[in-house]
Amino acid sequence: MWPKLASYLLREISGLYIVGVAAFCLLLSIDLLSVLARQLIDYNAPVVSVAKLLILKFPWFLHLSLPTAAVFAVLLATGRLAKDSELKASYALGVKPLRLFFPILVFGLFATGLGLVNNGYLEPNAEKAFYKEFYNFRQERPPVEIQEDAAYAIDGEGVFYAGRMRADQNDLQRADLQGVLIMRDDGVRISASMGEWVSAEKIWRLYDARIIDNEGIRTTVEEYVTAFDIDSDIQASLANEENLDLTGLWTRWREAVAAGENSRDLAFEFHRKVADAFSAFVFVLAAAALGLHLKGRSMGFAWTIVLIVIFYFLWTLSGDMFEQQVLSASVAAWATIVIVAIIGSALAWIRLR
Repeated sequence: MWPKLASYLLREISGLYIVGVAAFCLLLSIDLLSVLARQLIDYNAPVVSVAKLLILKFPWFLHLSLPTAAVFAVLLATGRLAKDSELKASYALGVKPLRLFFPILVFGLFATGLGLVNNGYLEPNAEKAFYKEFYNFRQERPPVEIQEDAAYAIDGEGVFYAGRMRADQNDLQRADLQGVLIMRDDGVRISASMGEWVSAEKIWRLYDARIIDNEGIRTTVEEYVTAFDIDSDIQASLANEENLDLTGLWTRWREAVAAGENSRDLAFEFHRKVADAFSAFVFVLAAAALGLHLKGRSMGFAWTIVLIVIFYFLWTLSGDMFEQQVLSASVAAWATIVIVAIIGSALAWIRLR
């Protein structure tokens, strides 16, 4: 009896999950469509381009919809079974809530797997294609990639700092530098207001460079060239971390750490992509603990709203605390998941024993 009941419950959840994902994606697309409609009018964009942009945004919709629809599906499915007294009947026949709880967790792992593939690979690539298409029909170039306060520590050379690095769209092997300071291991300091990074030659070229040697003697040279040998190139260094997939993020993060570069944002983006996928599992954990003792469908709707509000409040708060440098990258990314997992586990222990 138990396997049939578990299979029946999972079919109920799966159907509602598909409906929930579609509904949340539709709601999110309406807001974007209003923006694209204006672009269609202002820039006379073809309808095909607008449709393509909507399709390319679909993985972004899924990022939010996959975990949200999971709690929706579990609570509404268990609420429907409670309303029709099917849960009460199964418990009366000796089926313990825990025996239904674990199959639901398997569904949560499935939703998490979908989230990992989507957040880690589909979404970043789709976002890059989206912005390329968006600027194409506006007949503009995408904004150049810029990094501020970039610092690199290279073994045997010293510390290289640029207040602003701006990619050259006409030559992907070059980037403009502003506010440059180099502190060499031998005590020599070089500064310049302007310069360039030539990735192919592995050099920084500074203009009107001011040099202070280790004896304090100051000189100025019209052009100063120094080796800048790091593993990553300009495109990788200036790439927006939000548009890197998990593999690219991991590689870029490790390169940044090895180069002594500030890797805090890269670490946070990597952890958050993975943590956001696992939000589906912790949603299902908490929803199952609540849902297997619901008294009706209305309570399922109510708890769906409560869980989503709590989760996104904590999610936003942890992101803000990371921006304020209160929390580290890993703690900020995983704090919400851990808190909801603890709450869900406690509820399961109390309600389902």
